[in-house]
Amino acid sequence: MTPWRATRRGLPWLLFAVQSIACGRPGVGGAGATLRLALINDPIMNPVLASELGSILINKVIFPGLLRPDSAGKPAPDLALSWEITPDQRRYTFHLRPNVVWHDGTPFRAEDVKFTFDQILDPKSGSLLWSDFSVIDQVEVADSLTVRFELKAPFAPFLTLLGHNAGIAPAHAFTGRAMLDATDFNRTKPIGTGPFQVSSAVSGSSITLSANPRYYGPAPKLARVVFKIVPSQNAQVAQLRAGELDLVTIEPGQLAQLAGDSSVKVSQVSVPQHYYVGFNQQLPLFKPAVLRRALGMAVDRQALIDGVLKGSADFPTGTIPRASQGFFADELPPLQYDTTKALALFAEAGWRRGSGGRLQNAKGEPLRLTLLVDKGNPTREQAAVAIQQDFKRVGVDLTIRAMEFASMVRDYIQTKRYEAYLIWWNTPSDPDQYGYYGTGQANNDVSYSNRRADSLLRAGRATNDVAARKRAYAAFQALELEDPPVLVLFYPREIQARSARLRGVPPLGIRDALRWVEQFELAPE
Repeated sequence: MTPWRATRRGLPWLLFAVQSIACGRPGVGGAGATLRLALINDPIMNPVLASELGSILINKVIFPGLLRPDSAGKPAPDLALSWEITPDQRRYTFHLRPNVVWHDGTPFRAEDVKFTFDQILDPKSGSLLWSDFSVIDQVEVADSLTVRFELKAPFAPFLTLLGHNAGIAPAHAFTGRAMLDATDFNRTKPIGTGPFQVSSAVSGSSITLSANPRYYGPAPKLARVVFKIVPSQNAQVAQLRAGELDLVTIEPGQLAQLAGDSSVKVSQVSVPQHYYVGFNQQLPLFKPAVLRRALGMAVDRQALIDGVLKGSADFPTGTIPRASQGFFADELPPLQYDTTKALALFAEAGWRRGSGGRLQNAKGEPLRLTLLVDKGNPTREQAAVAIQQDFKRVGVDLTIRAMEFASMVRDYIQTKRYEAYLIWWNTPSDPDQYGYYGTGQANNDVSYSNRRADSLLRAGRATNDVAARKRAYAAFQALELEDPPVLVLFYPREIQARSARLRGVPPLGIRDALRWVEQFELAPE
């Protein structure tokens, strides 16, 4: 799906927090309240061009999509009130909500929808959403409130993706200029249809959004939403405890700091995400499935979840997480931790223990690997150390190399200059993973290739029949046990710590919850 990792994996240095202030005084709720969210950098306020999670979060407040996820993560109406799908599943007709206007008062029309997706599919636009929607053949305007999508082939995740990151942009704001050149729109003066609109933007400081009096839905329950540039997650937790913040997403290691604080409510939300170790299968070493199975069997995932994650994760079976709308194969056995069986598999792959208990091949060469991990996140750094220790028990010599996330992705993963890396995927709630593990696909960074997996993943995305899709994805997950694309570690839960005064947040990951920000409210103290 989306080719650049930030939109799917989330940037590890994104910081999210919410602070309530009304009339300049913290701790005041009601209709005059201000919700404050913190980002690490100045965002791009354009849903077509957004490249990292901070930009995506603010765009979800400013730019609604045709659809949005409901509390179960399934597609629900937003700018589109209803839709029909032809029996061949290749034409989608959307009936748009009437009387919607852009923040500048211009009427919203079907032409805006066509313009947005034409931009997404235009290589010159710089959009990173093109792979999500490359299945679109053309977008047609039937009338001012009706738009049709013609697909090249049936594509079951289509509705889910429309409600994920695909906000609609105003065609009239880009007349005579390219999106990439519209610096004023993208940085300071965006025009959306959402419940809040930008009233001021100060680079390096903050972006203030005020309630949109023309919003087509129920009036927002907050007066303002302010995005501030905040550099430290530890500072966020400290301010939450001091009553200066209302919501932060925290790491498992920070749970103890909030224990016993009655003013803070901590909840864990299942999100469609899987953490994994990826092996470069372009290298001859990792081509045999038996070696990848052996490495996977050598990792004690339960100890990892109990220790590093403090229990805030689910035990994995394959790459499709439990949060994927009922497509997780409960009937399959969980991944095993068995060093005896692991050693037998290593031997089958040509690696046996030599002097000192180290694994070595027939030439006497030791099994040495280098694992890349992004630095600065204690959860991932500690997970890497735990894996290192587990590998050492079976005789694998693992070196950890920590580096900046952007460099790791750009300079090593995308260029295939690695042996192994520890990372994660944030995915839409649909179980489609062809873009990640299909042969030759843009996001298949590990170069996994299995014809049976390709066939099952294509079958799963080519029909809207839920039963048929479940069969395809159950078979794929069973196949992963024999030929694992990656070493899946766990399915993390998003840990949200919030003031008891903050209400109306749906039980979703924060990126999807912000699609419903008009329902957020801060109760008076």
